[in-house]
Amino acid sequence: MAILLPSTPGIRGATPSLIDAGAVLAGGPGSAAQKLNRLGTRHALTVRLPLMRSEPLGRIYAARLRQAQRDGAIITFPQDGLTIGSPGAPLVNGAGQTGMTINLDGFAAGYQVREGQFFSIIIGSRRYLYSARTATTANGSGQMALPIMPMIRVSPPDNAVCEFAAPKIEGFLTGGQIDWEVLREPFTQIPDFTISEAE
Repeated sequence: MAILLPSTPGIRGATPSLIDAGAVLAGGPGSAAQKLNRLGTRHALTVRLPLMRSEPLGRIYAARLRQAQRDGAIITFPQDGLTIGSPGAPLVNGAGQTGMTINLDGFAAGYQVREGQFFSIIIGSRRYLYSARTATTANGSGQMALPIMPMIRVSPPDNAVCEFAAPKIEGFLTGGQIDWEVLREPFTQIPDFTISEAE
């Protein structure tokens, strides 16, 4: 099971990425290039942490990262400056959904998901990160058909939990090692690390 990384200290900065599973097919002489979109486009997040006191923060953060190297990591996806508000308790509304629109319910009536706002869906024991393609408002019953990016990678079951208030990215750490620098002050500096969604 993936390891939830500590929320303290908060991140100093982050670089989100969209990993495109598609490709551009070059056209022959006199013909246009074409974009081939494939299922599997997903996100990655490079995290920069602040300098932290070795006790207890540095010790705990380094320990969690060592576990995450084996089991995978979960961290809250940053959306600085976005006021999330009170979304309610959103859930997937109906099984078997595919494509680039997902039906949801359980929102607070009239809640608006903003264009580019991120959320995660929990399927089994794994989270999948998505963002809204357009601003969409829940109806009076708390339902909405939300256009999303990327397309649905794994069809969620009915009533799967959707995390809008605090979306999370889950995946594996890239690279083959985890480093942490112990300074004499005593502080710990953990180098940047990247979490990439597995699917």
